[in-house]
Amino acid sequence: MSTTKIIIDACCRIPYANKPGRSCRGKSACGVLIIDEKGNEHERSQYLGEMTPPQAEFNGLLFALDIGTEYTRGEIEIWMDSELVIKWMNGDYRLKKAHIKPLFDKAKQFEGRYKGVKYFHHGRESKFAKKADKIAQCEFEKHS
Repeated sequence: MSTTKIIIDACCRIPYANKPGRSCRGKSACGVLIIDEKGNEHERSQYLGEMTPPQAEFNGLLFALDIGTEYTRGEIEIWMDSELVIKWMNGDYRLKKAHIKPLFDKAKQFEGRYKGVKYFHHGRESKFAKKADKIAQCEFEKHS
């Protein structure tokens, strides 16, 4: 049985991120590249609004888990460049952030829509990471 791969990237731009006293929130969008069991690529994106980078990553994951059911209900692999989110989802790190917990719980609930879900971290330089990043950037630019 083949596995569907879902590659996710979130774009969160925080104005003056390098300045003391700056906000921890910024406008965000996500890009999703779905590679189905036949090797076909499908691109999806969503503007997420203003949030923190971890919230943007988790909302990108939720968007991907939600739309992924349009392509499969079987085994999926989730690939993200957010090592923190992957470690939270795999149970390697304990989630202590109260504002992230509801997003984590919803992602775990969405996992039930599939036969199985595996989470993997990849670097930003991988071919598919760059594609997902480009999809997110294009969606972000539509709303800037």
